[in-house]
Amino acid sequence: MIGTLMLIGLLVVSGSSVKADPYYSYTYDWWGDPVSAPLPYVWSRNINGEDLGVGSFDQARDLCVTDDGEIVISDTGNNRIIWLDRYWNVLRIIEEFQAGDQTDRFNEPLGIYVSSKGHLYVADKGNARVLKFDNDGYYLQEFGSPQSDLELEAAIPKDFIYKPLKIAVDPAERLYVLAEGVYEGLIEFDVEGKFRGFIGAPRVKPTLADIFWSRFATEAQRSRMALFLPTEYNAVDLDERGFLFVTEKNKIKRLNPAGEDILTLNTRWEPVGDVAAPYKEESFFEDVVARPHGVFSVLDRQRGRIFTYDPVGNLLYVFGGLGTTRPLFRSPVALDTINETFLVLDRRLNHISVFEPTPYARSIHAAIEFYETGRYDDATTMWQEVLSCNVNYDLAYSGIGRAHLRQDEYYQAMVNFRLGNNRKDYSKAFQLYRRQVLGEHFGLIISTILLLLAFRSVNRRLRLVGRLRQRSGKAITWASTASESVTAMERQSTMMSPEVESVREKLQTLRDSLRYSTHVIFHPFDGFWDLKYEKRGNAVAASVILIVLVMTYIFMRQYTGFIFNYRDPARLNIILELLSVLVPFFLWCSVNWALTTLVDGKGTFRDIYIATAYALVPIILINIPLTVLSNFITLEEGSFYYFLLTVAVIWAMLLLFFGTMVTHHYDMAKTLLTTIGIIVGIGAVIFIGLLFFSVINLMVGFVSSVRTELLLRM
Repeated sequence: MIGTLMLIGLLVVSGSSVKADPYYSYTYDWWGDPVSAPLPYVWSRNINGEDLGVGSFDQARDLCVTDDGEIVISDTGNNRIIWLDRYWNVLRIIEEFQAGDQTDRFNEPLGIYVSSKGHLYVADKGNARVLKFDNDGYYLQEFGSPQSDLELEAAIPKDFIYKPLKIAVDPAERLYVLAEGVYEGLIEFDVEGKFRGFIGAPRVKPTLADIFWSRFATEAQRSRMALFLPTEYNAVDLDERGFLFVTEKNKIKRLNPAGEDILTLNTRWEPVGDVAAPYKEESFFEDVVARPHGVFSVLDRQRGRIFTYDPVGNLLYVFGGLGTTRPLFRSPVALDTINETFLVLDRRLNHISVFEPTPYARSIHAAIEFYETGRYDDATTMWQEVLSCNVNYDLAYSGIGRAHLRQDEYYQAMVNFRLGNNRKDYSKAFQLYRRQVLGEHFGLIISTILLLLAFRSVNRRLRLVGRLRQRSGKAITWASTASESVTAMERQSTMMSPEVESVREKLQTLRDSLRYSTHVIFHPFDGFWDLKYEKRGNAVAASVILIVLVMTYIFMRQYTGFIFNYRDPARLNIILELLSVLVPFFLWCSVNWALTTLVDGKGTFRDIYIATAYALVPIILINIPLTVLSNFITLEEGSFYYFLLTVAVIWAMLLLFFGTMVTHHYDMAKTLLTTIGIIVGIGAVIFIGLLFFSVINLMVGFVSSVRTELLLRM
């Protein structure tokens, strides 16, 4: 009875927890798979206009937090601005203002921004202007539609209609406006309201298909094609160093005053929101907020989630979602922070959701702050706190590794970088660790090399002395003894059974055939000729080469150095690795035989099988030692590694070409056409195979549906 009550209690507690936080958090591992993570933020409360005593919000579109923690809300539908203190007390409501001798009002105010000097800027879209107020709400200045001088006359498009949406202001009070229908970037005004031009225009990147069809399309078709126009920015914010964060759909840029993107990414997955396969639609960043120490957060309106990234684009955490329960959003449009507290404005629900950080999120931000300020021991401690909450958090391992690297603890840095799947920093740590080990053991290494050279020299002298003694007749006793031993061995061999002798001969033939492969790869014309007509190779040796080739690829997948191995070792499937080699191999042999029998080919399937196997020997001879070498080189030395991999493949492909030529007695042109035909044939076989299995799958599904229907009706 007590156990039942305890179980019911646990279910109630878990149910209430799920009800309070219906969303979940995750990060992405190296391979792009979502990994569950603790909640970084929990919902605290919702605040609406009635709670503030100002009446209901109506289509509120933006909010902004000042440096003093005060909150400003753009209540667009009610054409007013609401200014609150940090405790949610109303300081002032701006509905109308005195502009000179006239009383003026807003018309669809959208974006708002409070500068470092406390001045409030409002994008008054309906009146095609941006208004400036002081920190007491008094009108100061109006920024109307941009008017260019003679130098900038071409910068303003014809028939331009000014509709400011969002704004940002730098410490020098330069105004940056994101306007509707403007593809040239942000509109810049100086402190006096003079138009200074556009900055940060998104680049147009038409696809190859777009370029191809535009070349062959008619004038009418071209007129119906989409213009190659840049995408408009949809959010803007200013960071603590005066740089502009802007978003373009699900892309993020960090612009300097010259409009250049200076966001340096050092991450496996770019900061594009959700990257997992189950999501068919891309994220769309409705708002962006710059946070201390280079951290930034974006609001994804597509799924109502908040993504937070570190200064180089690594995903720190995710939370939020769309739904009908209290913590979820219906139409989130604006995002800002008070210290580490998140404020999210929902246009449809007409309230602000407040989210408080958990110890997990606080530890992440503290670790980043300590590292950026040079307190590496404290950063390590905080990252360890993060790992105590989430052992699968790769960034924590990387953070600990960077702290060790800064303190010249290279081996410990390598261990943590490997746990965090951080190959770039692992390479740096390994390079320094390799230099350290070589420096510490330099004397031992030189001594070992000298001893090996001395041993080689002595061995050569001893062998030379032995030869001289044989020539001078001093080795007669040894020679007679050796002769007697050989005679005894011959007698013993004559006593062997015919079966044993046959096995010995076959093994010797196999060894000679395998050894001949090294001659084939360096002398392909003579080699392939001898394989076919002099029987220097056989199917058994070819099968051994094929087995070793399969083992080579399995060896590469498992034991390639961490820096160059981008596959998950836990997902190594021997069957798939086996098929990945055998299926292309036998497809080549089968299509080669089927095609060449129609075009006067002289080779049998056995000849093609042997020649193909021998042609792939360079892959074995290069890739096995190269796999071992990959554990001792850095990322900067990887060009040598990839060059040799390419050499192995190209070498094998050339041998396949020459093997086909010699085996079938073709000339160069006919071999080239045959090779192209084989490749096309392999593609056709694969297509037919996929089509066949697809039809079989549909038939099985149909039969299963009929069977289910019959069972239900009986």
